[in-house]
Amino acid sequence: MRPRLSGDLRRANRVEVMRSFYGGRTLTRGDVAAQLGVSVATAGTIIGELTAAGLLEETQSTRSGGGRPASQLKMRASAPYLVGVDLAETYVIAEIFNQAMTRVGHFQMPVEPTDDDPDSVVGHVVDSVQGVIAGLDGVSAADVAGVGVSLPGQVDREGGVSVHAPNWGWHGVPFTSLFQRRCDLPVLLDNPLKAITLAEMMFGEAGDYDDAVVVNLGTGVGLGVVAEGRLLRGRTNSAGEWGHTVLVADGLPCHCGSRGCVEAYVGAAALLDLLTEVDPDSPLLVPGDQAATVARLAEAAGRADPVAVAALERFARPLGMALANAVNMLNPELLVVGGWVSAAFGEPLLAAVEPVVKEFSLTVPYDAVTLAASRIADNPVSLGMAVLAFETFVLP
Repeated sequence: MRPRLSGDLRRANRVEVMRSFYGGRTLTRGDVAAQLGVSVATAGTIIGELTAAGLLEETQSTRSGGGRPASQLKMRASAPYLVGVDLAETYVIAEIFNQAMTRVGHFQMPVEPTDDDPDSVVGHVVDSVQGVIAGLDGVSAADVAGVGVSLPGQVDREGGVSVHAPNWGWHGVPFTSLFQRRCDLPVLLDNPLKAITLAEMMFGEAGDYDDAVVVNLGTGVGLGVVAEGRLLRGRTNSAGEWGHTVLVADGLPCHCGSRGCVEAYVGAAALLDLLTEVDPDSPLLVPGDQAATVARLAEAAGRADPVAVAALERFARPLGMALANAVNMLNPELLVVGGWVSAAFGEPLLAAVEPVVKEFSLTVPYDAVTLAASRIADNPVSLGMAVLAFETFVLP
């Protein structure tokens, strides 16, 4: 294991202090010290450095117990700006945030699932980044400190490489190099599962839990793990590839080349296949448009349409089994279900899934876990990637 150098520890401490303020929190030095388990003097030293760097500002003082007023602090909502990009198989979303992680701009464009040439995909990302910057009055690329891009599949963060993106058939694509041929903004890469989990830790349901699992349901599926209060990455940044664990031996083919993977049964394409099985001529089907079909299906399920309810019940069975495997293996306190498929359905999806999770989970871990739907209003992938860009390119 690589030793933690003093510089690493100082930076880690600054990151932890800044994370205390995400989400618009206003805190005293004593609040920060208590949250991080350090002395008020240590917290004060780090806060002094961050204030001098223009990242924190004092807002007001509070009097407690008749003693000296305690200064309250918050993040400064100012430039530089950060761009977070959610790159998926069917769309690119670029969002721009100020350094207090408040979203101030949004840009979205569709991507054809067959448009998988790396140069073409990188071009869409660059166009989206430039589009979201151009949409903000008075802001230029010079005001942007960096860009965080989420890539589906396995990502080499340090090398800037898409190691393997199964749905595109990518292997070893030098994404960062391709990006910087077209755009000179600093850029970093990560996997959407890590971005979503970080967003839930900082702004969502997982903030009060030391052990949590955050599930992403979309065209692809996966999960992120919070273990003892920290994001679990694994040796090669591949922790959370739950979507490519096997649910059915020799089952349905998966884009990764294997058979019977979780993703083959609970991804958006599988949901549409189930709808087709229930009613091949359903008016809910929008040919060639996953998002529109899922939206129609969710709306119909909400009004108890029998075809939609039947498709949702069939979908809930393999999903609940796969979630039960995660509960049994990881023993979380909280299981958050997110992603655009989950967002479309909301609570009805959890209501359909929870009995199946209970059926296939061991009693003790099931009794310890709470199931919840993600309630982050912003796109959690772009938000998480903007946080990573801020911590990489702005935080001293």
